[in-house]
Amino acid sequence: MNASFWINLASAVSLGLGVGFLLWFSRKRSFDQSVTLWLALTGASGIVYLLLRVFGVNFGSMTARIVLSLTILLGFYTLMRFLFMLFMANLARKRMTMPIPKLVMDVVAFLLMAGLALMLLNLLFNVKLTAFLVTSTVVSAVIGLSLQDILGNVFSGLALQFERPYEKDDWVTIDGTEGQVVETSWRCLSIRDRNNDLLLFPNSVVSKTLVKNHMKPSKLNLARVNVGVSYTCPPEQVKAVLLKAASDTRGVSVRPAPSVFLDSFSESSINYEVRFWITDFSSKPSVKDAVKTRIWYCLDRAGMNIPFPIRDVFLHTVEPDSKARLRQSLQQEIFFDLRSTDIFSPLPDAELEQLSGDCSILRFTTGEVLVKQGDTGDSLFLIQSGCVEVSVSAGEGHRSMKVAELGAGSFFGEMSLLTGDPRSATVTANRETIVVVVKKKGMERVFSMNPALAEPLSLLLEARLSGLKKASKESEDSVEGREDLKRPGGNDILTRIRTFFGLFSGH
Repeated sequence: MNASFWINLASAVSLGLGVGFLLWFSRKRSFDQSVTLWLALTGASGIVYLLLRVFGVNFGSMTARIVLSLTILLGFYTLMRFLFMLFMANLARKRMTMPIPKLVMDVVAFLLMAGLALMLLNLLFNVKLTAFLVTSTVVSAVIGLSLQDILGNVFSGLALQFERPYEKDDWVTIDGTEGQVVETSWRCLSIRDRNNDLLLFPNSVVSKTLVKNHMKPSKLNLARVNVGVSYTCPPEQVKAVLLKAASDTRGVSVRPAPSVFLDSFSESSINYEVRFWITDFSSKPSVKDAVKTRIWYCLDRAGMNIPFPIRDVFLHTVEPDSKARLRQSLQQEIFFDLRSTDIFSPLPDAELEQLSGDCSILRFTTGEVLVKQGDTGDSLFLIQSGCVEVSVSAGEGHRSMKVAELGAGSFFGEMSLLTGDPRSATVTANRETIVVVVKKKGMERVFSMNPALAEPLSLLLEARLSGLKKASKESEDSVEGREDLKRPGGNDILTRIRTFFGLFSGH
């Protein structure tokens, strides 16, 4: 055996050991599996070539040249993949985003591989490139005409990747279709619409049509809600109600603040446009639904109706005293609600009827705040239906703590009604809640009819506060800020009631 035999055999063994070490090293380093696969293929092809040489296959034979060409191509491609992987890992360590799109890298790799293949054809197979290019002109023209749509999509995809008008997970609107970007490939753009359907747009079509990206230049996105309100409602008052409804809805951005515009005068209503900003475009339908729901409840509480279209004709007979009887029925309902409330038990029927005539009924939706801790107030709330959550905070920067949950028949705000104290807790509706609101104005009329009622009311209020102290079993820290649980005795409460309503002699 000549020396070349042993040299080639040693080279094959060394190459096999080297490839095995690289595979072991890549597994330890958790390299990309595709790089490991191409490395194994390159090593196997190189070992096959060396073994052919060991067993005397001439370098000039077609088999040896094919295996050598395949080894060089595989090795070059593996090297490119490895360098690309190191490049990406370096960017990840520096917390940088990929500056060059993957599609561009694929095209560059294809061009480099094509150039290397042409060089191997010239060096190993003695193919004249000039003749090859001349004879392939007609073939290239035919292929170009046949694949012009595909090539158009490829080059359009490259242009879109360089411009980067959108990225993965961006919400876009293309040709009137709204969806979230899933992937950009050689041929098309894939988006998923709100019906969870996958839509494919050819890159050539995307490059020629209007693309609206809802995530750029920022995630802020403007939403609009239109509502019609009766002509009898003053626009400034309507705007204030609509603005508060939008501002208090979860999901609406605080900055920029919502705004309301008078849009048009229609046949049956004045139409307003409520504009507000959101930061999560995927939740836009649910936020708009929440704003519309809140608007209905706010308008209902403010006594502002959304009229029927003028073309709808309702024929019914309205008796002259129908409104009076409706009001009387409502007042009677409120009367029974107040009579069943222990805080108003000292009031005779005459005074209670007077008070029920000055009360109002309000409706709140889930999540709305009825009263806020620290705000001034002079009213009591009696729950007709629904449920509310009572929470308190020890001060600014402290987290609110839930202290109670009240249902139908419960009431709150008695200290604010009778003494004018600030609200001692925040009360939020857990679901749709209807309340009877007793205001200071009504109590003033009651006291004007019977000033002596201040004393039994003060005793009841003191007894209620004592019961709350025992039931709460709170520590001094958790009671901090709960002024309703730390008020002085009944005589002091009586004095405060008289002061608040001006019941002292001489007034």
